[in-house]
Amino acid sequence: MPKQDKRKNCKKRPANTEFLHTAGVPGRAENSSYEIRKRSPIKPFQRDTDIYVTKKSNFVGKLRQCEKLLRLEHTEIYLHGIGNAIPRTISLALQIQANNQGLYGVEPNTGTVDLVDDLHPLTDNGDFEVRQRRNSSIHIRIFRKAEPGQLVFALKSVIKGRVSF
Repeated sequence: MPKQDKRKNCKKRPANTEFLHTAGVPGRAENSSYEIRKRSPIKPFQRDTDIYVTKKSNFVGKLRQCEKLLRLEHTEIYLHGIGNAIPRTISLALQIQANNQGLYGVEPNTGTVDLVDDLHPLTDNGDFEVRQRRNSSIHIRIFRKAEPGQLVFALKSVIKGRVSF
């Protein structure tokens, strides 16, 4: 005996039917008449201490890059991530903090960034269009709480009963 579907009132849609979720929504073009090309986001900061994390970034590679900058050259770095890269950016900051046993502090800031998409018509009689949208972003400042020598001196002072920073 064949199994019956428990959802009796649900209509099944054909498996090969594609639904255009963007059709009919104001400010969006139908997928059938335009090709959407997403421009890369503007990077407002281009310093040596700014690291941009994407969803395709190699996590271990970015971790090594951050730790090298913090260990050898700089006292603080900035991690930037937008959209789907936000969880990866947060994980990277927390991993740096965990690997260095409290030597570094973390200061996150959230916001939004403006992104631009180019809509190229698939037919000759269509017009080029530009679509603007917004996406969530995170900027994490990772900074050294104290120099390694100062941290050892502070711990020795606390152990001896003197608290002086």
